[in-house]
Amino acid sequence: MIYDYNSGTISYAHPAFWKITGYDPQIFDIQTLREIIHPDDMEYIIKCEEKDITFKNKLSENQLFNYIFSYSYRIKTASDTYITVRQNSQVLELNPHGEISRCYVSHQLIEEFRTRSEDDYRIYDKAHGSFIEPDTLLKLTKREMEILQLIKEGYNSAEIAEKLCTSKYTIDTHRKNILNKTNSANFIDLIRKLNLYK
Repeated sequence: MIYDYNSGTISYAHPAFWKITGYDPQIFDIQTLREIIHPDDMEYIIKCEEKDITFKNKLSENQLFNYIFSYSYRIKTASDTYITVRQNSQVLELNPHGEISRCYVSHQLIEEFRTRSEDDYRIYDKAHGSFIEPDTLLKLTKREMEILQLIKEGYNSAEIAEKLCTSKYTIDTHRKNILNKTNSANFIDLIRKLNLYK
């Protein structure tokens, strides 16, 4: 489905969603979606959405399109039974102010679901084709995230300093802070840690 942030509405939903859930697309809205979520999963969803917001706030406008955010929860079908879905969302469009205006959200049915691990929230890095460790990145500032991205792209401190119009000393300080915050011995260790989930 496509979620419109400006109006707070679902502007499109794939017919498969209606088929699986049994709801009438003419009367289904975002409020209905909230109402059919299993009550025991609401707190978890709020925590996942908070992580989404925190992480997205650390990204530049271009970086917002690089990630898919994912977690699972239960929803009640029209026949009054619960099914489990994995929700995947990614930024689709920004408004002229650089704020998210539309998001693509898909739901994958998990048929063999029994119990969810305590936290199955994941962030998929589309550019590198792998999942990253979200809790590690959430510790970093927006500037540190920007520097980490450039390090992953192969730039050295002097090149990063030139790109960001600052001194090499400043970049080296940021690099030390990044390693300290993520409890990493070096950037090879950190990048391996960020790509734990293949």
